[in-house]
Amino acid sequence: MSGMVAFAQQKNIDTIVFKISQQANNTISNGNKINSNPAIADTVKPSRKVDYNLTYNQYQTAYTPQSLQAIQLKGEPLDKLNHSMLSVGAGNYNTLYTEYYFNSLRSRDWDYGIHLNHLSSEYTTDNSGYSGFSYNDVNLYGEKFMGNHTLYAEANYDEHVVHDYGYNTTEDQIFDNNTTRERYDLFSGMLQYTSHYKDSSMVNNDIKLGYYNYSDVHNAEENYVNIDAHLFTYIQHQRLDVNAFMHYYGDDNNLGSKSTINMALNPYFSTVEKHWDAHIGLKVYDETLDSRVDVFPDLLARYHVANNALIIFAGLDGNEEYNSFKSLSTMNPYVQDTLNQQYTRTMYHIYGGLTGSITNNLSYTVSGSESEIKNMPLFVTDSLEFLDNRFAVVYDNVKVLNLHGEADYQYKKDLRITLGADWFQYTPTNQVAVWYHPNMKINLKGEYTIHSKYIIMAEVFVLGQQYAPQTTDGVLSAKELAGYPDLNLGVDYKYNKFFTAFLHLNNLANTAYQQWENYPTQRFNFLAGLRLTF
Repeated sequence: MSGMVAFAQQKNIDTIVFKISQQANNTISNGNKINSNPAIADTVKPSRKVDYNLTYNQYQTAYTPQSLQAIQLKGEPLDKLNHSMLSVGAGNYNTLYTEYYFNSLRSRDWDYGIHLNHLSSEYTTDNSGYSGFSYNDVNLYGEKFMGNHTLYAEANYDEHVVHDYGYNTTEDQIFDNNTTRERYDLFSGMLQYTSHYKDSSMVNNDIKLGYYNYSDVHNAEENYVNIDAHLFTYIQHQRLDVNAFMHYYGDDNNLGSKSTINMALNPYFSTVEKHWDAHIGLKVYDETLDSRVDVFPDLLARYHVANNALIIFAGLDGNEEYNSFKSLSTMNPYVQDTLNQQYTRTMYHIYGGLTGSITNNLSYTVSGSESEIKNMPLFVTDSLEFLDNRFAVVYDNVKVLNLHGEADYQYKKDLRITLGADWFQYTPTNQVAVWYHPNMKINLKGEYTIHSKYIIMAEVFVLGQQYAPQTTDGVLSAKELAGYPDLNLGVDYKYNKFFTAFLHLNNLANTAYQQWENYPTQRFNFLAGLRLTF
């Protein structure tokens, strides 16, 4: 260790004195901001590729929910049913009306009943004969429910009495109205066996076996036996239907006897897609009267443009029917009992149109069709009859053009209005005109319920002009029968669920129009009565 001695600042320091005479004003100048952001100069962005490998391995699990006991709900009591309804009434022209229904009450096993009906009236116009008529019907029916099947049976007796009053009383006189009296008696029965499988893979069936005996007071008689079968099932999404029948007709009258058998087979496929559906099949007929077989297409296609608001449809088919004594006398009850009975064949019927629902309350259909019909039955007055008051039948080949329109409006359960209209154009081959076929039909119906007490019903039926044959000096010509309106009005007053009073007013225009030449109908007529339910 050592030590040293040093000396510094040997000279004296002068003292300086400052005197401040004013306040200082110091300022700080603004700094310059650097606006640039830091950035990476490298323009290549690195990418990263990752591969994932999935191993599928499902773990088996099971879950069984615990069962819940059903909840007991107390439903509303079922409405009490009445087994009988009786209607009685009377009107002008000595009109009498009685109708009775009896039906079994609610059952899971059976349904059966009986229907009785009587309607009679008398009316005689100027220069025409006595025109009294009557209808008497007895109908028995029963149905047995058997699980997936139903067995139905019925037996009927119908009597229809008319008078051939279409003769001129100023020229011809008869001493007994039984001279012009005609009575048609019908005994008929049917058995029907139907299945109701819900499984679409099953084959459902509807099989009918029927018989009738039809006769009149002139010893004309017809026996009829039919076997009809309808089978259907589903093949994937398509439905297969097969219709088949065998009809036997045996006729006896004063000119002799004849019989025929008509058999038919009608298979078709139906498919339904999102915007369209179609029906594709054919009809095969085999009949023994003319010993011929006919084959017709059975086609229908529909395209849904806007669900149910607009549906466009078109189709093509044909048909064959036998003009039996029963069918001809039903169309015209003033026919002879010795008729020429033949088959009527619709060689083609092509049609198309629009249908749909504008609202939930209003639906409509507009369509047009063209048909070629061979052996269309036409009625002509038989000049060989003593009173010229009965009709014979002639056949002709006719082309038919039809325009059809209909609309249906329903508001709740209180109001319903239905309108239907048809326009026809007929082109016959041999006849001067298509006898007794009007060129226009209009039907307007309405029903309105007020406070569940009053039911008001109205109907307007308009028939266009038609033609009747007329022979002058051996020359056949067409006599025009003017069209006519038929206005009808009805009121039902429902006092309670057991008692109802009704009043029906018919032919309010008071027109004695003629559906058949020399057969004027009743003018204004009414029917008033009571209806009891018990």
